[in-house]
Amino acid sequence: MYKIKITEMKRISYLLLLTILASLVISSCSNTKTYAEQLNDEKILIADYIKRNNIQIVTTYPADSVWTKNGNDIYYISPASGLYIHMVNYGDMTSKDTLLLKDVVVPRYKQYTLGLVSDTISNWSTIDFPYPSTFVYGDLTQSCKAFQEAASYLKRNETEAKLIVPSKLGFTDNLTSVTPMGYDLKIKIQK
Repeated sequence: MYKIKITEMKRISYLLLLTILASLVISSCSNTKTYAEQLNDEKILIADYIKRNNIQIVTTYPADSVWTKNGNDIYYISPASGLYIHMVNYGDMTSKDTLLLKDVVVPRYKQYTLGLVSDTISNWSTIDFPYPSTFVYGDLTQSCKAFQEAASYLKRNETEAKLIVPSKLGFTDNLTSVTPMGYDLKIKIQK
């Protein structure tokens, strides 16, 4: 009878040990990616988007008229931040008003994903957003870093650009989900 209890104790111990090991194996086989893996996926997605859209990347800011070459859009990549920008329209060139620190900027934008099938997240129509958002140029607490930096290049009313925004420069939702975005951006300046 004494031997039977020791054998049962061993079985229970083995069973308990197997249960613990199985739970460790199951919990370690999680589908979540590390932050480093998510950043790597983001780089791959941006590179794929650039390739699919025949975008040419330059590290020297182009002259005003050279934003398309051989049918390819030219995007300038900011060496400091990694923001990609393609100027579409230089806005009101006759106006002497240019963007100054502490000016209020009214951005209108179309936001979309960079995946193979692009989803439009928001549109720049006043039907979608009748009251435009604004931010103060130079105040990083009021908008995403990408819009602040893009405004420094846009400088005039009605200027338009296309942006590829890595998650670290985007809105908080994009930062936490490590999701790069594309934007068609137009600004107005309020003095």
